[in-house]
Amino acid sequence: MSTTHTATQERTVSLADQLINTLARSFTLGIDTEGFTHHYFRPADAVVVFDGRTLDHYEALSGRPLREWKAFVSQKRGWDSMGQLAHLGLRVDTERKETPRA
Repeated sequence: MSTTHTATQERTVSLADQLINTLARSFTLGIDTEGFTHHYFRPADAVVVFDGRTLDHYEALSGRPLREWKAFVSQKRGWDSMGQLAHLGLRVDTERKETPRA
């Protein structure tokens, strides 16, 4: 008696799907000139600022565009580097917050 086993197929996730899923949750906006990491957490619509592993600041955006936080840090401290997904994340955030809701 022969038994045929079929391999379980895993869902193939494209790079674009992975990117969208990542941006739907959170991403690193960047590191300022004082070495603090600014991380955007979308479910809370907030920026969390870390000094290493220590929480330095939590800023609820309350619907304000993330680009306003980016501009604020640019004026106060400056940016040393931007996160890999920052430019795309800023664009997605702007589109999401500026799109009229029905």
